Amino acid sequence: MVALLISAGAWRLALGTRYFGWEESDYGNLAMVRGVLESGFTHFDMNHLPMYYGLSAAVMGVVGDAVVASRAVSLVAGMLTVALTVVLADRLAGRQVAWIAGLVCVVQPELALYSASSLREPVYAAAVMGCLVALTRERLAIASAVAAVAFLTRMDAAFTLVPVLALHAMGRPGRVRRLAAALGPIALGILAWSVYCELVHGTWQFWGHSVSVNIETGGSELEVGESSWLTGGFKVALALLVQVLPSRLGWALAIGAVVAMLSLPWRRHDARRTVGVAALALLGFWLAIGFTAQHEPGHNLYWKWLHGVLPPLIVLGALGLVRLLDQVRQIAGWPFAALLGVAAVGQTSWAFLQETRRQVELSEELYKPQLELAQWIESEIDESVPLLVDNIPGCWIDRRDHGRELHTWYDVPVEPGSRGEFADWLRENHIGYVLWFAEEWTQAPIVAPWLSEVKAHHLGSVVLVPLREEPSYGWVFYRVEEVDGV
Repeated sequence: MVALLISAGAWRLALGTRYFGWEESDYGNLAMVRGVLESGFTHFDMNHLPMYYGLSAAVMGVVGDAVVASRAVSLVAGMLTVALTVVLADRLAGRQVAWIAGLVCVVQPELALYSASSLREPVYAAAVMGCLVALTRERLAIASAVAAVAFLTRMDAAFTLVPVLALHAMGRPGRVRRLAAALGPIALGILAWSVYCELVHGTWQFWGHSVSVNIETGGSELEVGESSWLTGGFKVALALLVQVLPSRLGWALAIGAVVAMLSLPWRRHDARRTVGVAALALLGFWLAIGFTAQHEPGHNLYWKWLHGVLPPLIVLGALGLVRLLDQVRQIAGWPFAALLGVAAVGQTSWAFLQETRRQVELSEELYKPQLELAQWIESEIDESVPLLVDNIPGCWIDRRDHGRELHTWYDVPVEPGSRGEFADWLRENHIGYVLWFAEEWTQAPIVAPWLSEVKAHHLGSVVLVPLREEPSYGWVFYRVEEVDGV
């Protein structure tokens, strides 16, 4: 266990020096953590839930840096996920399966990369595994309390862990008492968050906005419920199941998980059945998101949503793989079984290495330039100069207290496409620099679509001079120069 934890920590710290995030939210989380601390732990974003941000804000209150605090919480949670996976696998199937599951968790791309950044998913995964470990010892109230932690990190737990808790509680006599213990704490957690959202955000339906946004920004332009929409959703879910999932588990573990599922004691109360139900619930919810949102199967949102699904599947995959190799040994002898084992390890290791490298290189290509721009702004531009910035640079600057006046494209109150109004707004607000993005959700291409052409733009009273550009993500950084006498 100690060796695995040391390896997990060292690998994640090493990745942290080269990995520049999953997406914009790695950096948006920094600003949210700071906001929670400055609000005195009274204001939390409704869509993101409070646990990760509250924990990170508490650490920030000690260390004074949102980057260190949020990454420390993710790192500790990622290592805790490894430890709990080992404990769960050992209780279910013994030391051999535990070692395999632990080693996989150390190097699996999403589990490693996301706990080397500032994302809430490692906390969620650790809470999911903590709940399952508690259930293996029939500690129903503790399992439910840890499930509440999972819910207060990601609302998915209300749909995945509640059925698991209920089914496990029903497996032994004294069902009413067991159900109360298994469902009480998480029900209180859900109720408390709902009340908070009603008091602070004006609605008790905390899930409403998040669900609608995922549907509205999904990959399908069809009306929900149409036959073609249903067909499209089925195709996405199938692609996630037979392409994306095996690419993240490795085919050996994916086959092992199927073998384990087929051999579980489904008709009686058993910890192995509970883990199987949890894996199916988590996997089913992930596939349901794909079916509903219908993003392209290679979309990186699916990588993040898969994070909490992986640890239980890894345990089952290791269990099934060991059983499968044992059967092969009995039929064909140990040399052939050993050869298959080596092939499984080789294929899985190669797949993990390639995927980790791909995501690291993608982060270097898309997000590192924005981070470097933010660092350049902090070192080279005087704090008295107002800026129109957004996305990663804006979030990075906002990670700590500063004296800068920052505007986003949502703050620009001009008619979309009006060069004159935009120029007047820049001059009236003394904006010194403008960061333009090609991504439509930033509002930049709606407000000022002409800035996509990288050249000096003469807008009457001001001139925008390009200083830097990055075509892969799609942004241009301009200096604003006022025209004398205009």
